[in-house]
Amino acid sequence: MLDELLAATGAGRRRLRVAGACGLLASLSAVALLGLSGWFLTAAGLAGLAGVAAVQAFNYLIPSAAIRLLAILRTVGRYGERLLGHQAALEGMADLRTRLFSRRAAIDTRKDARDPRAATAILLDDIAALEDIVIRRPAVVAGIAGGVVSVALVALAGWGAALFQAVALLFLPMAIRKMAERFTAKPSADVADRLIAMRATFTDFVAARSEIAAYGFTPLVMKQLEPTFHGYEAAKARLLRGEAITAAALVLYTAVVVAGVLLLADGAVPLLAAALLASAAGTEAVAGFSRNAMRKSGIEKSLERLATLSQASDTVHVFASGSPVAEPIGVGDRAIEPGERVAITGISGSGKTRLLEALAGLRSPDRLLTLNGVPVESVDADHLRRQFALMPQDPMLLMGSIADNLRIAAPALDESAMFKALAVACLDERIAAAPQGLNTWLEPDGGILSGGERKRLALARALLAGRPWLLLDEPTEGLDSETEIKVVTNLARWLDQTGTGLILVSHRPFPLTMAGRELSL
Repeated sequence: MLDELLAATGAGRRRLRVAGACGLLASLSAVALLGLSGWFLTAAGLAGLAGVAAVQAFNYLIPSAAIRLLAILRTVGRYGERLLGHQAALEGMADLRTRLFSRRAAIDTRKDARDPRAATAILLDDIAALEDIVIRRPAVVAGIAGGVVSVALVALAGWGAALFQAVALLFLPMAIRKMAERFTAKPSADVADRLIAMRATFTDFVAARSEIAAYGFTPLVMKQLEPTFHGYEAAKARLLRGEAITAAALVLYTAVVVAGVLLLADGAVPLLAAALLASAAGTEAVAGFSRNAMRKSGIEKSLERLATLSQASDTVHVFASGSPVAEPIGVGDRAIEPGERVAITGISGSGKTRLLEALAGLRSPDRLLTLNGVPVESVDADHLRRQFALMPQDPMLLMGSIADNLRIAAPALDESAMFKALAVACLDERIAAAPQGLNTWLEPDGGILSGGERKRLALARALLAGRPWLLLDEPTEGLDSETEIKVVTNLARWLDQTGTGLILVSHRPFPLTMAGRELSL
């Protein structure tokens, strides 16, 4: 699973290999540096104790130069590993991130009940976890190499000590794995689950932040959030305790390994010093590699979600220009023929909005609803998108320009087509008078546009989609009577000219004049 996801980050694989080579250089240099430093300091000290003649005979220039070289190589290697590793992750993840978000957008919302904002936040966390794995990837080879070099240096002080070092290093990954399973795997998964729950809860409250502030519910909401926050903090504390126990056990393990090398070594004192420091450095190198490998155990659910998403089909299409052939709609045993204009009526809560959203492929229907004789829940969402253009009751706007928001309907739209649709929605003069016209920047809450203007912008967007059926949910809500009359008159004329079918929901009487008949739920 992990290898398949990493293989999908192919754009940065070459740089990742170079980063691995840099990590290898840094690890070899670090172990060799400690070993050589231990030998040099001990040998120099013994030479000083032996007298002036020994000091003068001792060649300190070559070891000093070698120590300086190894220090430089270690620094360069570490810098290269981190720089190239992060660049590889950024390059490699860029394409994968795009594909994953594309597949997330293509998921049929009728089959995924999760809030899109919460689902997107989860996806961001999952991608960050995978990116961390990519960055840590070069440490695998470096850790193994560091362990091998440490065994070679320990061998200078005796083969028994080298064998003990090798066995200890081979056993270390298994020991860390057991420690992780015992102390960190479950807390890590718990932290991830609680973070997801906290995001979902917080997202729900953020959606209603204006009402919460207006009615003074902020203290009550914070009180309701406290158990979620406390649960997350408690899980995080358990994880930190587990990591601290693992780190302490590693320090103890290193001390035992070094003590074992000391007892089994039979070489000269300078070589013994080199062996002891190399033993500690090698143990740390392998431990680092093992910790990175164990990092995966705490994000298994993230990797599973990414693997599942990466295998999903990418069915979001930019539709070709020109409307497809309109298909008849069935509501229970009542038929709506192509080109008809029908008003859906009924008391609040009778399912009018849900009917429109079901036709648009956003929700499952709560009644028998067919398209060309086929239940809509069995119709591909892409096919429904080709048939219906929806103006929802609470339209969402993108953070971007007015033109960006209109081009959601059709990316190739020119300004002339956009202003024609805006004219139908009685918004053309307002946009033309804006300082930057169609390039005026909007926030998700509409920016300079009022609530009624946001609805009219959404209406223009639906018109530009060019679908055979237009679904309007309270299209004139929030408009004054004069503007409502103008919009409805323009819209009726546009429907006459295009032959587009209309399914309308409105509690206001004047928009109902566009409908040829009413269908009561």
